[in-house]
This record gives sequence, structure tokens and C-alpha cells, in this order.
Amino acid sequence: MVPFMIGCTTYLKKEAKGGKDLEAYGRRDFGYSFWSFCLNLCSWACYRNYCQREMKSLMDVKITNIYNNDALPGKGLQSGHGQSFYIEYEKEKILFDIGWKGKRFLNNINHLGISPNQIKKIVFSHGHMDHTGGLPAFLKAKTVDEPIGIIAHPSVTEPKAVKIFGLRLLSASFPKLDKKLEERIKFNFVRESFKVTTKLSTTGEIRDRSEKDGTSKKIVHKVNGKWERDVLFDDLSLILETKDGLVLICGCCHAGLLNTCAYVAKLFDKNIIAILGGTHMLEFSKEEVEHVGDVLEKAYGSPMLYLNHCTGKKTISQLKARFGSEIVRPCLVGTELTFEC
Repeated sequence: MVPFMIGCTTYLKKEAKGGKDLEAYGRRDFGYSFWSFCLNLCSWACYRNYCQREMKSLMDVKITNIYNNDALPGKGLQSGHGQSFYIEYEKEKILFDIGWKGKRFLNNINHLGISPNQIKKIVFSHGHMDHTGGLPAFLKAKTVDEPIGIIAHPSVTEPKAVKIFGLRLLSASFPKLDKKLEERIKFNFVRESFKVTTKLSTTGEIRDRSEKDGTSKKIVHKVNGKWERDVLFDDLSLILETKDGLVLICGCCHAGLLNTCAYVAKLFDKNIIAILGGTHMLEFSKEEVEHVGDVLEKAYGSPMLYLNHCTGKKTISQLKARFGSEIVRPCLVGTELTFEC
């Protein structure tokens, strides 16, 4: 509409100069001025309406951390080993992971003014207990009978464990649910990238791992009745598409942060502007962390880093020393971040 109006104005200018149209009516100057004013007024009105529609199409997406190893002080929030993010997108209220201890999870959402009944979807980053263990308590606290949708990799519920001193196995599996609780969930198992909402997607499983990942010999799963090393193909992250670029939300990022970033870069033709959550670099050496910093700077333009949980405090401190506090910022229980999408 706007180009049409501008085109008409240009046409009238040419005709007025040539004296072929308006002059024939004996009112060239007045007629041109009048019609030019009308057309420019229409153009301005159309452009204003277009801008208003664009502004309305943009919305704020709020992401709140509600469970991890450290909490904001003085707010009644409790910390605990694990991870959980609450994502508010239009009318959608989505959980990304649900922490380990149900009582701590429920305490935190209560203090943050979040009702279990508000939450319509849960996405699990992987099957480990510190990301899934709060599910039974959440389901019991939910008073709405409608089953809640759970998006996860097919391997999320397989038996998992961690070796202690190379011998004893400590269970790290998805929590067991009785029949009543099973009736209150509806699994959607997906291996590939999946649209959770129009602007929020999962990465799906990441098998291309040319960079160091976040797995180890002590992390195992049961395959055909035997415990074997778990490379955690069920690991996934979330990608939020904002107007400025991509926000990568990680649970543990066992696939490796650099592998995940490379995979996301192939899925989307946009820059990564921020990385949130756990990145499982707790056992990375200083040289390995420095390499991660190099790639984040050179390949991805130094995105904002809101890291927590299994990233490790030493790793966070090293990255903060490199990039500064303007880039590396806290991500504690109670931290709220807003992005325009």
C-alpha cells in the first residue's frame, strides 16, 4: 500500500512538471498540491498502521530461574542441585526441567507467585534426577485434572546412574510415577528439533560432537540389562528466537556447549545473543575453558552468559575474568530475564 501511494505521488509530480494532466484543467499548482497532500497523508496513515501492527506482533518473553544450586538471598527462595526455568510466552506457561527436590521446587514457585495450574507444558533437557525429580510433587500439587504435556527425548525415562568411586551406583533415573500420576501426564517423545511454540524450539538430540562434551565414564545407563557409559543422546536445549537473535537455554548441555552452539547455528540463520543455564564444564581444565571462551568470542561474537548449575563456579569465574561482568552475569534462583520476540 505504501509503495503504491508513493508511486502515485511520483507520477503526479512528473505529470505536473510536464504539464500534460493537471494543467489541462487549469489548476496544476492547486491540484498537484491538493492531491500530493492527500496521497502523502494516506501514505503516512498506512505506514503508521504498519508500524503499529509490527509493534503489536512483538512481545516480551520472560524467563525465570526457579531451581538451581544458588538462590537470590532474602526472598525465601531455596537452592538445590538441579535446574528449572519458567518461561512465559503469550498465554503459554512452560517449564524447562523441574529440579530435584519437590518441596524446594514448590517453595520457589510459591514465593515467585507461580501456580502449578498455570503451567501447560514441561520440556525435559534429559532424564537425570536433578532435572526431573520434582515431577511427582508438582503433579500432586496440580489441581487441574487435564493431563500436562511433556516434551522429551525417547530415552528420557531409561535407567540412569552415576558411579561412585568407580564401583557403587547412585541412581539418577527419571522418577517413578504411580498410575494416578501417570494419568496426569502425556508424553510427546521427539528426537529431532521440535517447535514448542512459534518462537521456542528444542534442539533435538545432538550427535555431532567434534568438541568436548559433558559426559564421563562415571555417567552410565542400562542397555539390554547391562550398565554402559551414557553419552546422553537424550540431552537437548531450548532455542528462543528474539528480534535481536537467538537465546540458548541449557539444562546441563551434556552434548557440549560448543557442539550445541554449532548445531543451533546450522538450524537457524541468526546470531546467538545469550546463553542461559548449565553447561557441564565443571571438570574442564583451564585450557579447555579458555578454548570455549575463544570460540564463543570469535565464532559467536561473545554472547551474554547467564551460567549456573553444572557449569562450575571456577569455570564461571574464569569466563568472567575473560569477558567481564557485563557479559558474564549471575543466574540464580529468582533471576528474571526478559527478551523481545
